[in-house]
Amino acid sequence: MCSLNINEIDISKFISGTNEEKKEIALLFDKTFHEYGIIRLINTNITSILMDKTKEFFSLNLETKLKYYIKGPHYDIPGYKPIGFDTFKSQSKQFNFSNDQLPEIFRDVLPEYILKARQLISYVHNIADMALELDDNTFEKNYANDNAIFMLRLAKYIPMKNEQQSALGEHQDYLGFTLIQNDDVPEVNLNGKWFRVESKPDTLLLVAGEFIEIWTNNYWRSILHRVAAVNQLRYSIILFSGPDLNCVIQTLPCKKCIEQPSKYAPITGYEHLEQRRKAAIRN
Repeated sequence: MCSLNINEIDISKFISGTNEEKKEIALLFDKTFHEYGIIRLINTNITSILMDKTKEFFSLNLETKLKYYIKGPHYDIPGYKPIGFDTFKSQSKQFNFSNDQLPEIFRDVLPEYILKARQLISYVHNIADMALELDDNTFEKNYANDNAIFMLRLAKYIPMKNEQQSALGEHQDYLGFTLIQNDDVPEVNLNGKWFRVESKPDTLLLVAGEFIEIWTNNYWRSILHRVAAVNQLRYSIILFSGPDLNCVIQTLPCKKCIEQPSKYAPITGYEHLEQRRKAAIRN
């Protein structure tokens, strides 16, 4: 399988660079999400401390981890998820964070991580506004209240016996932009062909979810991706972001987005998410 060379943008240059540097970043962001739906972020100010704690948590005995297990019908409820919690076969153990039930091992590092990741998403929204020539705060205003979604998931991927099993994880993210900090090797699908995206130290991957496709009328793409079958333990930290689900998701008034008739009827975030959940349960 071939590797895909992912474009990179330097977040520090967007924060403190010249106007010309910011424009160059916005142009590359626009081109990359139009063609690929995934980009690599460098100089984000997010360290590997939480990754170290993630490995420490998953090394605990099963009895301790199961103290944080919460049984439920959906993939996104908080708590520890052992292998087999899903209705489909899984190669990962997962932990979704909830402030109400937080293991002590994470209490010193999680607040800082969430704060930095939230700020990073805000910078991404600013880049997106500039890339699409939208008014300032167009994306961010939908994330401004306490009902916006920021769900952090930690995952440990177990070695698989054969590469075909990785195909069970094929999916698109449902919401807005997703941040991925990983030492695993994800795979992305472009025009029906799978490519590997090699991990790179001290960087994050940014993936567009289905809300991004709706907002941009498919001008930016939400890429189909999966976790590659691995022959050794791998870990990842994933932050899913989404607006207040009461918001109506519809095509944004940008020139590039309205060149074609809108492909989507207006829909609330709740309605879209419920459609996807029901489809996941059926499958």
